Amino acid sequence: MKQSIHIPVVNQDFEFYNFSTKNQSYDLLKKYNESAEKLYQLDPLFRLHTHDCFEILVFLSGDCEFFCEGKTYTLRRGDVVVVPPYAVHQATVKNIDHYERIIINISKRLMADFVSSSPSLNENIVHQKTQGSYVLHLNAASFQEIISFLHEITNRIKNGEKSFSFTLQYLLFQTLQVILNPESRLPNLRNKDEQDERFLSILEYIELHLTQSDLSLDNVSSHFHLNKYYFSHYFKKHMNLPFYRYVSLKRLSFAVTMIKQNQISIEEIALKCGFPDYSSFYRLFKKEYNLSPKNLQKVYKN
Repeated sequence: MKQSIHIPVVNQDFEFYNFSTKNQSYDLLKKYNESAEKLYQLDPLFRLHTHDCFEILVFLSGDCEFFCEGKTYTLRRGDVVVVPPYAVHQATVKNIDHYERIIINISKRLMADFVSSSPSLNENIVHQKTQGSYVLHLNAASFQEIISFLHEITNRIKNGEKSFSFTLQYLLFQTLQVILNPESRLPNLRNKDEQDERFLSILEYIELHLTQSDLSLDNVSSHFHLNKYYFSHYFKKHMNLPFYRYVSLKRLSFAVTMIKQNQISIEEIALKCGFPDYSSFYRLFKKEYNLSPKNLQKVYKN
């Protein structure tokens, strides 16, 4: 299994990638996106990873299975994947040359601004969460409408417009309004692997206790009255990675966000994220991201 990674948004309210044969964004958007080159290098690897932002993936064409937090979806044109911050996800593609998609990364701050200015958007986000699916299948008219918005965003970026411009952010806001409107959707695709209620309960339990240092395989399996060896196999089967890797990745991605905020010491961050001590946090961080926490902190200070 390829190593999972965390890809943070770098100093942008949103970042936009139009990966299609008609729009060679790999070269076009490097100037606009500070992290575009890194994303380009990592994108073909399709590893399990997380973001500290909202990710919207608009699927255009290709043969792709998308995995997110224990669920696998077979994508088709008209699908929009909505990935919340810190969700572990991965795209599996048979032929990268035929895989076309548009990806938008939206900072939590900008999304909070959108939600606070639109009660209907907030209601639609809550509704989407209750549906239990990360993939929305839009009807043809709604899909064409968001494609028009996204093409307008692409053209404005080509002409040098910055992500903080009112026009670009308003176009993005309109795109989200259409995507998250329940009236825009056809019935959700059936998951390739249906999650059982027990596994959903386990994920909710992990999320609630993520920053507690006693969150361990033994304790979680005991809480759900399962043999720990059975639980270990059961979790890996549903999540595509072992329990300890899942918990570690979620904690580390949370730590990355706190390091970016630069409000408390890294030693405090380690404890707040559920690690027993700084040395274990440092070791896992260095192994996961191939740099030390303090070096990452220096990057964001600069």
